[in-house]
Amino acid sequence: MARTTRITYGQTLVLASPQPANQSNENNLTGMKRMQSANVDFTFARERFKQIGSADYIGDVNVTNPQINLGMNYLYTNGTNEVMLGLNVEWRNSAVLSGVRKPLKDNNFYVLVGSGIKNEVLLTSSDTDFKDNFNVVALGNCFLNSYSINGAVGSLVSVEANVQADNLELHPYTTGHGIPAIDQSTKVPDHQYAYKIKKSFFKDTSNQDGLIDSALAPSGIKLTLPSNINVPGLEFTGDNRSAFINSFGLEFSIDRNALYGFGTIYPYGRRAILPVLGSLSFSAVASEFQSGGLNELVRLDENTERKFDFTLDLLGASGNTGLQMEIQGARMDAEGFTESVGDFASMEASFSFSMSDTSGLKFSTPPLILNQPQDVSGPTGPLAVVATGKHDLFYQWYNTTGAVGGATSSTFVPSFYGENYYCVISNDLGDSTSNSATFVAP
Repeated sequence: MARTTRITYGQTLVLASPQPANQSNENNLTGMKRMQSANVDFTFARERFKQIGSADYIGDVNVTNPQINLGMNYLYTNGTNEVMLGLNVEWRNSAVLSGVRKPLKDNNFYVLVGSGIKNEVLLTSSDTDFKDNFNVVALGNCFLNSYSINGAVGSLVSVEANVQADNLELHPYTTGHGIPAIDQSTKVPDHQYAYKIKKSFFKDTSNQDGLIDSALAPSGIKLTLPSNINVPGLEFTGDNRSAFINSFGLEFSIDRNALYGFGTIYPYGRRAILPVLGSLSFSAVASEFQSGGLNELVRLDENTERKFDFTLDLLGASGNTGLQMEIQGARMDAEGFTESVGDFASMEASFSFSMSDTSGLKFSTPPLILNQPQDVSGPTGPLAVVATGKHDLFYQWYNTTGAVGGATSSTFVPSFYGENYYCVISNDLGDSTSNSATFVAP
């Protein structure tokens, strides 16, 4: 095989496993959508020591495993990437960080890189094309460290995310290679489980790429303002408390304690430290001044600081909400006013808010299909689909003749063999259609 003199972006793709990390990754990987860049780095934690009688270091020891980071930049689509990062998008059930303190909330990431001149991921014709033609950077036991989402007029909505891993392995791809996660009992790479790369992972594990927006345009950003945001300060231009947004940014970082014990350089876990401090900033077209004193903006009364709730909707090309973010209890950090010749007056504001596993920030998405229906054999094996998104979720199964009566749950046992079935899942924000699967005679 001819060796490439350089690696191009067409040869690279990032995949993520579901949580937890220590499980088979042969049939459940998901390709991260609309990736723009990915970077991997690691830093060694060395302890150097001296002794009396020598002016030099006489040795050094790696006291813990290296700090391994995977940074990703992608265009926001429909929330699939957010779910793979471990964020909750169900809103009604709990906050975006609902699972951050629960055990086994780690996963694995795989950076797939073509090793030949023409080995591009999306040009592969079958699963066998990956063997011996691609290299893999495999990261095990990954935890989300930071997340930021930004949008501005003239650019697409983008996300920056960083995860920290316990282990990193580099190898040519061969079928049946062990996962990179660390076994919590033996404290060595958990090669009892394998992973596989399949062409279907790039679109069919989650909502199919052809059924989602390629990316969110800046015209699809709507910020709903709290009723008391204009007391005092600047009034916004917009209808029904919806401002004309020029740009926005929302971000948070998760501090974690790595739990080490004697006998291993690998941590037993990375416990999140709560609360997490989130921040929201935006600029919008301003109309006129609202009278009042600065003390009124800061305090509602003598003892209570004024807090605000925001709703931010990211709209797709269809006009439906691709992501809804609800910020709770935000406190103003700064506000500014800009006026210049030939332009509209604008105001800039920044807020901070406390985040826990129950409050602070909530994400909502249309239904996201995490596991597509698979062919099953009767008579009792059900067809099944696994989905998440803003609750409540509603299910309806279909065959070639139309909707199947009474088939309104995530699992379904058909009455006829040899028939193809698919499921439509819906909620307040939209709907998603699954792949078809066949109910096979036993």
